[in-house]
Amino acid sequence: MATSQRWKQICFQLRLKSTQLFIVAGSVLLAVLISLICIGITIRYEVEYEVVNLSDVDYWKDQVSPEQKFWYDKGIQELQQAMRIYSKQSKPKNVLILLVNGIDGRALAAARFPGENSTKEHAHFVWDQFPHLARIKNSCSYNSPCDMSSVSRALWSGVPLKAGIRNSQIMSRNCSRLDQFHSILRQAQLAGLRTGFVTNQRITGATGAALYANVAETSWECDGLMPLGSIEAGCEDVALQLISGETGQALNVVMGGGRQLLSAKVPIYTWDPLDELLCRARNGRNLLRDWRNLKLKLRPRKRFEVVQHEKELSSINATNLDYLMGVLANGDLTANSQAPSLKLMLNKTLEVLRRSTVRHLLIWEHFVRPEMNATRELRLLNETLSTLLGQKNTLTLVLLTNGNYLSPSRDVSGETDLTSTLDETFNQSELQLQLILQQMSSESLLFAQGPKSLLFYGVHEETYLAQALSYALGLNAFGNQL
Repeated sequence: MATSQRWKQICFQLRLKSTQLFIVAGSVLLAVLISLICIGITIRYEVEYEVVNLSDVDYWKDQVSPEQKFWYDKGIQELQQAMRIYSKQSKPKNVLILLVNGIDGRALAAARFPGENSTKEHAHFVWDQFPHLARIKNSCSYNSPCDMSSVSRALWSGVPLKAGIRNSQIMSRNCSRLDQFHSILRQAQLAGLRTGFVTNQRITGATGAALYANVAETSWECDGLMPLGSIEAGCEDVALQLISGETGQALNVVMGGGRQLLSAKVPIYTWDPLDELLCRARNGRNLLRDWRNLKLKLRPRKRFEVVQHEKELSSINATNLDYLMGVLANGDLTANSQAPSLKLMLNKTLEVLRRSTVRHLLIWEHFVRPEMNATRELRLLNETLSTLLGQKNTLTLVLLTNGNYLSPSRDVSGETDLTSTLDETFNQSELQLQLILQQMSSESLLFAQGPKSLLFYGVHEETYLAQALSYALGLNAFGNQL
């Protein structure tokens, strides 16, 4: 009897363990089955919607040469980068704009490739990696000839060329009837942004004038070329508006050449000569001194510096400054063989502009003259810009334009003197030469990256740049209407 009872207990325990074993085995099989189903669904989704990691797939169904596969492997890296781009809609904290005058699409393409005998590889510019690209039209290249100042005003104020020309005509008769066109620089200042303008030309040039001045004649860079009647009527030249105008006074940084336009007495060196083709200030003018005096009157007190040489610029601690004016050449900065490097100028500028709680806008102009080595200049810009990228929440724009806004007329004048060599260069009839002039391309290329960079694509009028920047930064009511 006892033996029979013991066998019953053993059988019961074995049956219990078998049930547990079946439960565990069933659970494992179910988990494996679910995992296989999930893997199958994932693979089907990746294949159907092409989200698989391309580097892990042998995408060639047919046998190809190793060289072709090598180049397609490099292409896949670029595709992967393109697939990672997303449109961040947040408002940019800061804006950096590089304006390159003297380089159009053809010049940029030529600069990518060194000479035939060179061992260097073709250039890869940092702006080539920017996700967005636009073309800015130049409406005065063909049928409506105009000078560069008119185009600059349209670019930076968002006002059409005809309106700007009409305003200048009114000013030439009565300066007190001036319509104040607020450039994107002034709009940023009114919104509380710190602002800066750096150029390798003179700070009173066409771009500078469009940013902070309103003048009737583009030649009115200083009082030396202004008629006495206009001065007595209350008209102000560009240089004076830089010092006394609201936009000019609010500039935290302005740096470039043009000393002879600001002061009557300037030092002359073999390495920094006077430019006889530029305007010269009238006797008694000293706008650098006036700028200092105006800053001394500011309340609360502000820290500022005026520098005129490379050693002065390199020695200052710009992080503690509220304002910095650098006038580093008598004429254009490119004419001074001892001018500070572009990297030094920009580093000091950003030291002044960067504040943790305040946004800033920096416009950096670089002029490439026809006699310059365009490839070398572009490589310099590429190297310098590479060191400035990487800042979070910064919208970066690179605007390339050839700046050849020539009149289709071949009459001898200051605007068309470059056309005198056309007869030697082109053995064509007068009508054909006129056509060549009128068809000179001068549309601008605009590369963009950063917050709101998706605004810059397609083909647009000159006015679009300022308007899109105003929207991107949320300036005025315009930024809240879309």
